[in-house]
Amino acid sequence: MNASEPPPEERLAALEAAVAALSERLTSLSAQVQQHEGSLNLVADVARYGPLRDLLAAGRFQEADAETAKVLFESINTTLEDVTPEEIATFPAGPLRIIDQLWRSHSDGRFGFRVQETLYRSLGGTLDTLIAQDLDLYRAFCERVGWRPHEGSGGPDDSDDPAAMPVGALPRRCWFSSYGMKITNLLMARLITAGLGA
Repeated sequence: MNASEPPPEERLAALEAAVAALSERLTSLSAQVQQHEGSLNLVADVARYGPLRDLLAAGRFQEADAETAKVLFESINTTLEDVTPEEIATFPAGPLRIIDQLWRSHSDGRFGFRVQETLYRSLGGTLDTLIAQDLDLYRAFCERVGWRPHEGSGGPDDSDDPAAMPVGALPRRCWFSSYGMKITNLLMARLITAGLGA
């Protein structure tokens, strides 16, 4: 050992101190990265959901309904016309929650996915009735929210007056696809399993 070198115990202590300092710096950098990731996600969310928020805030509910279907299915890289039952069954809960919150907050709680799920359950709807594709319950739900899928429109008139629409009438366009009642049942099942009512 060189006489100018510190003893092994001191070198070990110095290395341990350096490792501790590096670990502390790494923790700080990790927190900064997470903060920036959160900011980037918020920017992405504003870009994605901003137009929907603005339409709802302006009371343009029919346009917001169309925007909801667009944003909802873009979040899983598809469209209402191309969505598959498998994609609906595994839909991520995040977009459902954000869209639901926007609708409820801009309609005084009259519209949104949670409102629709609550209405469905109030009629006796459960995951079991969805699996069984209970047609009578489906019709009762559609009647309750003012939808007329058998007439091809799937919903009430194009009024933007929320007071003129039944509670739970919107959003509606995202519920109707070429798969018919199957997509409606799968979307309702996904709302129930996503725990929006919790």
